[in-house]
Amino acid sequence: MTKYVLFDLDGTLNDPYEGITSCIKYALESVGIEENDPQKLRSYIGPPLRNTFALYGFDEEKCEELVKKYREKFLVTGIHQNITYDGTIEMLKNLYEHGCKISLASCKPEKACRIILEEKGMLEFFDAVCGATEDKTLDTKPAIIGVALERLGVSENELEHVFMVGDRDMDMIGAHENKIHAVGALYGYGGKEELSGAGAEYIIENPLELIDIVLGKEEL
Repeated sequence: MTKYVLFDLDGTLNDPYEGITSCIKYALESVGIEENDPQKLRSYIGPPLRNTFALYGFDEEKCEELVKKYREKFLVTGIHQNITYDGTIEMLKNLYEHGCKISLASCKPEKACRIILEEKGMLEFFDAVCGATEDKTLDTKPAIIGVALERLGVSENELEHVFMVGDRDMDMIGAHENKIHAVGALYGYGGKEELSGAGAEYIIENPLELIDIVLGKEEL
């Protein structure tokens, strides 16, 4: 039976702290807000940008303006400012060589996802790449996971062989809403309490631990 693995991007395959936080600060500075709290900035990695800017009391229209401002910088510099976690390439290669079907399921715009995966030498291992649309028609993690499953051609009776790997609660929630297994990446930005509270069935401390879980060497 084919195994399927869906991955979040930020905080799961790559550490995007420098790129994302510098662009969030750039957008906020355009409206006179200086945000230098590292804990706040860390918490903004993962959720949709519109949700982040709404935390500052901005209405939907203003949030859209700030998202555009963010992307103004991100597409020039921020998109290149991320570090691939140790073991990620080896893990992807191992799963791929064992016949697993792999997809990205990220709230980042799909075009940006492809650029990052290609730049980091990971795109070759992916059978599908699913990211958010810029027009908001697809921007929630449960919906993005659903589209990723469709692109992989996963049938209803194969769902028990599908794993979603992510570092935030929305990844775990999105997995359960789509009736697939949830694996929490503790090395990312969510933390053990967040991941466990959202229903993570497994929690891994590094990417290589995922291999045994997916290939069935550990019982669910």
